[in-house]
Amino acid sequence: MLRNCSPYTIIIISFLFLICVGAGLLMMPFTHSAGSGFTFFEALFTATSAVTGTGLSICDMHGILSDYGQVCILLLIQLGGLGILTFSSVIVLLITKKIGFYTKRLISEGMNHEAKIDLYSHIKKVVFIVLLIEAIGAFLLFFVFIKQYSWYKALFYAIFHSVSAFCNAGIALYPNGLQDYTFDIPMNLIIIPLMFLGGFGFTAIIELFEYIRGKRRKISVNSKFSSLITLILFGAGTLLFFILEYNHMDAYAGHSVGNRLLISFFHSATLRSVGFNTIPITEISAATAFLWILLMFIGSSPSSTGGGIKTTTLGVLYLGVRTSLLNRRYIEYSKRRISWQLFNKASTLVFITLLYVFLAALLITYFDPKVEILKILFEVMSAFSTTGLSMGITNSLSTASQTILLFTMFLGRVGPLTIVLAFSRERIVGNYKYPKENILIG
Repeated sequence: MLRNCSPYTIIIISFLFLICVGAGLLMMPFTHSAGSGFTFFEALFTATSAVTGTGLSICDMHGILSDYGQVCILLLIQLGGLGILTFSSVIVLLITKKIGFYTKRLISEGMNHEAKIDLYSHIKKVVFIVLLIEAIGAFLLFFVFIKQYSWYKALFYAIFHSVSAFCNAGIALYPNGLQDYTFDIPMNLIIIPLMFLGGFGFTAIIELFEYIRGKRRKISVNSKFSSLITLILFGAGTLLFFILEYNHMDAYAGHSVGNRLLISFFHSATLRSVGFNTIPITEISAATAFLWILLMFIGSSPSSTGGGIKTTTLGVLYLGVRTSLLNRRYIEYSKRRISWQLFNKASTLVFITLLYVFLAALLITYFDPKVEILKILFEVMSAFSTTGLSMGITNSLSTASQTILLFTMFLGRVGPLTIVLAFSRERIVGNYKYPKENILIG
């Protein structure tokens, strides 16, 4: 039956299945405190937030979930980060040492890769790199947490926050995020690279790893392109946040330029689609909120665990617009031509995303008219980009608005184009062309 479905449909079904299983596990008595009043909708929202790597919450996860519940969240973050299709394929590979063509196509779509690559080798590299980075992160974080907790709790906290950072979930085991570690240098120096690498993209990380080891002669144009845009956005985000909040936020007051830069670095990285915070988000200025909405909209790089329209989409749009303004025929980058079809796809993605975000914000404004529109836009964009930063309104919204955010998180993880393609039918094109017509623009 499933073989008759498109790869896009299978991707959607796999995430829905994982979310439902996660919600079911969270409803088990051993995963939450007795008498906490934990409802199925709260479990569904929490599971969706964990699987999609968002981090938004409508309940006090830290006070309600037991140790088993926290382990369940950790597993959902890891499975959702890499994709259940990837993990199931690893099991198949371990047993049979081979993958069928249909399964290859599924995983390629799910991981945003070309089907022509050696998928067997690629999956092994992805899993190895992910587990290696998370293990290194957990090892280093252990020495941060051991100062406060027993070795068992310190180890679990280290593993949880390492996985949460790299998988771009941004879920912390503290009610105020990571605000207790705002100026903790070791914590910042560990979490920032984990967040950055998680949004960098598996392909780019693997190519860089192989290049350093001398197994690759050069980095691909795609990885160079996404890396350049990522670094530009990271630098611009840091500088703009530093300037906009220099004389505004109480968290900045009385601190050195170095500490202020540390806050700016951290939140420029977290806006790639993570959601950890070391300052109260409700204290940022309106100008900073707009900046963050824009950066969350862009999101992380392709084949990463993050959301947003992706850095390469922004890059292709820029190149296409520049080509049009210069009245050139071809879109060019790094001595390569980029097809106008790719530009059209990027434009379609941006249009659908903006249309959905504003429609979702409109509906939430209708259901919760007393909430400020800026906070609503921030929350919707945070859900779509699977960032999970919150202005503190999610748990106070109506059930209808929370349902919209739940769907927005899911849409942001699987991608709007995936859902459109899953429900679209192949069109039979006739052997004819209509005459051209000019339409006035601008």
